[in-house]
Amino acid sequence: MATDERQVAVITGGTRGIGAAIARALAARGVDLVLFGRHRDAEVDALLAELGTVTTVVFESGDAGDPATAERLVAAALAKFGRIDYLVPAAGGAVPGTALSISLDAWDEAFRVHVHAPFHLFRAAHAALAARGGAMLLVSSVAGLRGCPGTVAYQTVKGALPQMGRALARDHGHENIRVNTICPGIIETRFHAAMTPEARRNNLDNRIPLHRFGTSEDVASAAVELLTNPFITGETLVVDGGMSMRMV
Repeated sequence: MATDERQVAVITGGTRGIGAAIARALAARGVDLVLFGRHRDAEVDALLAELGTVTTVVFESGDAGDPATAERLVAAALAKFGRIDYLVPAAGGAVPGTALSISLDAWDEAFRVHVHAPFHLFRAAHAALAARGGAMLLVSSVAGLRGCPGTVAYQTVKGALPQMGRALARDHGHENIRVNTICPGIIETRFHAAMTPEARRNNLDNRIPLHRFGTSEDVASAAVELLTNPFITGETLVVDGGMSMRMV
């Protein structure tokens, strides 16, 4: 068990995209990391080697939606570092389909990974967060705030997260636990890699007032502020280049 005063973050989905960018941003601040991903491959090894030059990193893999995974992650963090300061459940992925086309299994799986997993992780880490006055950041999406075609399950589960964040922030504020939610827009990650050239052009020309897509680093800098600012809790921050605020 570590005995120094370095802070510790547990990040699921921490080996790709926005999760990895948040990991890098926290590592640059001297935060030790417990990262979780579905599996370990050469890309994960490269990230761990990169982060290992500036901080201490523990990697765990498995099923993010399994309640036992949450217990295992928290146990790994406490065994290695003796504390948890930041919790970032960022695991997830696209869930296509309308109400009539999506399978019931896919509907249930969306809730298991996007909603149940953060809930289980908070419960498992609650005592450690309360001991340090820690913070949790939920990763939602502008798709959880505005209507989009063809992704009913994804929009539903992402829409649940801001309210989960407010509920947890209200219930646990007296323990000095802060909980906030971040809602990225169109970010240059694999999640949006399948976008057609026509859709890219329409988004850049007509939908995003800043006329560019966001980067994972754009989201990570906002995420770090929500995690570290001691007087922000129960808030939902949109990082989308102004896309969701426009009327026309």
